[in-house]
Amino acid sequence: MKNAQTCVGLIEEDEDKFRKIAENSFVGMFIYNEYFIYVNEAFTKMTGYSSDELLKMHPWDLTKDEYKPRIEGLIRKRLAGEMFSSIQNDIPLVRKDNQILAVKISTETISYQDAYAGIGIVMDISDLVKKNQIIKVLIQALAQSDDIVFITDTTGCIEYVNDALLSIYGYEKDEVIGSTPALFSSKQHGESFYKNLWNTILSGKNYHHLIMNKKRNGEIIYVDTKITPVKNEEDGKVSYFVVTARDSTKRVLTEKKLTKLATIDPLTQIANRYQIQYYFDDFIVRMERMDEVFSVLMFDIDYFKSINDRYGHYVGDYILKAFSKLIIENIRTIDKFGRWGGEEFLLLLADTTEHEAMQIGQKLNRLVAEKKFDNIYTITVSIGVTEYQKGDTKEKCIARADRALYAAKNLGRNRVVYN
Repeated sequence: MKNAQTCVGLIEEDEDKFRKIAENSFVGMFIYNEYFIYVNEAFTKMTGYSSDELLKMHPWDLTKDEYKPRIEGLIRKRLAGEMFSSIQNDIPLVRKDNQILAVKISTETISYQDAYAGIGIVMDISDLVKKNQIIKVLIQALAQSDDIVFITDTTGCIEYVNDALLSIYGYEKDEVIGSTPALFSSKQHGESFYKNLWNTILSGKNYHHLIMNKKRNGEIIYVDTKITPVKNEEDGKVSYFVVTARDSTKRVLTEKKLTKLATIDPLTQIANRYQIQYYFDDFIVRMERMDEVFSVLMFDIDYFKSINDRYGHYVGDYILKAFSKLIIENIRTIDKFGRWGGEEFLLLLADTTEHEAMQIGQKLNRLVAEKKFDNIYTITVSIGVTEYQKGDTKEKCIARADRALYAAKNLGRNRVVYN
């Protein structure tokens, strides 16, 4: 109600019209003096009382005992003719079944039937209060979470961050709010990576990926990141993005360390026997699926035992490492080189025929023979070469390379033989 005169006009001059409006209203409406003198249907549904029951009740009977003196005091002022508006958001309404409702009540003083009365409108805001309470709990939970949480608009502008993000990345809040996640970019992901990310979330789909980010101090961290698009209920369009992430750096580094231990030869730092067999299987799959050719070279360092016996294992280890480095430096990145065991090594040459493999084998054989390791030691190698034949098993192909290797050794070593 805007003022008392408006209420007088509605009720005294056109009471029937007022009642029609009230009875069709979705909000509770009532008029009172000492007792309720009018209630609409919405108010009876809200309170759980019938209109006959309400018309025998004081207005303050609908609240808790601790609020009754306050309510009665305001009502007495109205009935005495004081003109004032009142909006109450903190007075609970007690239903007939003792259920407590959170309500918003707006009241005015009016003239009614040659006396003063009060008129009120009441709305049940229990759901809103409950939602607000839930939101408060969620905000508190997000703020106290050990996981990184931030919210952006659809352009990526950051509008909310929790304490964990600030602690992990080392920024102050005012440095992050208003910026974009590019602030954390490590430059380790290409343009296509971020293009795929944005295409996914702008289409309304969830995104989950391990992302390499950078702290303020430049330290690289791995964050297990989930991005959830939040859609507008009215039009279904994305309006926000909620990003939750967990610092997984320790886990990732541990996994990498374990993977390295499982797949890398600890002395030479090249693929171990397990890993080179894995590469072999992959080459076979590609050969069978795409009809690609590849060849296998098996190396053996000639008279390696005599090197250990003459110079000691320290020099032997040095030779193995330096030899491995020399081969790696002279093959393509698509080729795979690994230690097969002891002084034996295996090289897989992608997209290479037997003729090409022989040429590469002879080149590597010559490089090794001409190399002075540590400007002191010289070695030679025997190399067995074979081309993978369609339908071969890994074992069959390796056995053929092994026979070629032993043929090279039997022919005097320091040579390349094909089988």
